Amino acid sequence: MKKLFILLTVLLVLGSSCKKDFLNVDETNPNNASTVPANLILPAALNYTSILMNTPGNYAFINEWYGLWSISGGYSQDLNMTEYNLLNSHFQGNWSSSYTNLKNYDNIEKSATAPALMSYRAIAKIMKVYLYQNLVDNYGNVPYSQALQAESSVLKPAYDPQQTIYEDLVVQLDTAMNIIATTPLTATLVGSGDIIFGGNMGNWAKFANTLKLRILMNQADMAGRAAYITAHLATTASVGYMGAGQGAWLNPGYLVSVGKMNPFWERFWNASGSQQADGLGYFVAGQDACDFLTANGDPRKLRFFQAYTGTSIQGNYFGAKLLQTVANTSKIGPGMLIGYNQNAPILTDIESLFLQAEAAQRGYIAGSAQAFYEAAVTASIVYEGQKASSDPSTYVAPVALDAASFLANGGANVSYVAATNKLQLIITQKWCALNGLSPMPIWTDYRRTGFPNFIHWSADPQKINPTPPVRLLYPQTEISTNPDNVTAQGTINLFTSKIFWQNR
Repeated sequence: MKKLFILLTVLLVLGSSCKKDFLNVDETNPNNASTVPANLILPAALNYTSILMNTPGNYAFINEWYGLWSISGGYSQDLNMTEYNLLNSHFQGNWSSSYTNLKNYDNIEKSATAPALMSYRAIAKIMKVYLYQNLVDNYGNVPYSQALQAESSVLKPAYDPQQTIYEDLVVQLDTAMNIIATTPLTATLVGSGDIIFGGNMGNWAKFANTLKLRILMNQADMAGRAAYITAHLATTASVGYMGAGQGAWLNPGYLVSVGKMNPFWERFWNASGSQQADGLGYFVAGQDACDFLTANGDPRKLRFFQAYTGTSIQGNYFGAKLLQTVANTSKIGPGMLIGYNQNAPILTDIESLFLQAEAAQRGYIAGSAQAFYEAAVTASIVYEGQKASSDPSTYVAPVALDAASFLANGGANVSYVAATNKLQLIITQKWCALNGLSPMPIWTDYRRTGFPNFIHWSADPQKINPTPPVRLLYPQTEISTNPDNVTAQGTINLFTSKIFWQNR
């Protein structure tokens, strides 16, 4: 396993050289990652995706804006975040890392053309879709059809319309699923190089179809898209979606060593077992999440957050000028921080089940929306109930029976039967369940549905808009190296330049 981490580190260096070549016309790429065999690039590329999506600093702003996390008293809040005053310099690393990672997958796809390597080609296609969808959901129009072609001297790629990209992503997923279905039995087994599914291509097909469902459900509130969604869901309905226990969780074999632990865990804990400086003091509970969990008697309450006294949890409202101190706020809990070797979420079975619940509720797929919803909540409770390294020995973790009781006895914010607005219930409980797992769907879901509808927006009196931005701004690095194509996108407004699926 130690050798695997050395290899991952080496290949990430190769990936970084690709990033510079794509983003900066003044730099060259002396280490061409395409010369590395697909089986060696794959684990590094997958691990890089995990680092991008699971390092808290990359997307923690979503947790803060949407009431799940806050900043503790005694620490300075980022005024640009509390004021919703994003700049082109914000989150530049997310953009550049995404294209670095995409280049690694593109190298795999281009090198894996032989029938024996078709499984690698399918995985690369799926992961490219995963990253491009994330870019569109952040920025709208992005380089797509001309991207990743630095070796062909396309150093300033044009931007493609975001809806056009989304529609092609569905096509790419269909192609990947077809590749999996038609890969010869004599093909090379991916095996341990696949640090998500261990080479189980049936699970990769379900992951692809679940990603397709996510892309299509993001468009469900758009006018005139029903027939499009129905038709595209039908083409791969037989593949199925990820069910409980089938989520895309990544684990390369984490080690108790700096840079080799789960990236989410390592934001809070050192390899020595001590807390990172300010690790559990800076990010604390959001008061909206505390109120929701407490009011509904949620068995995950003391799993998402630590009690600050007795069995009570308390947080802050993001942007408030008077904040509760570290001692009086609930820290990130053992359900999120399980251990240095906890699996890293890529697209969880929890999210998949909520997606299926929404699709069934809207009439797009067969099955019981109630059953999918209850399975999603149950999967979340079971996940949060895992034994954590910080749990006291007397702790009894929440299990499926606790979930059944919770779902049967809860009110309109919990019980599918009691809820008057089923879609609101599904999206709100999804918001709760994805705390600490996957912030991007939370931002996307609010932008497209308006749920949850009880969030206290930033309390900063200097905020420049009543509600959070609907997108990110193109990074300054891209403006510097690809100015004409960025300018061609027109004037971008943080609050009115909506992603195309935001039909409200």
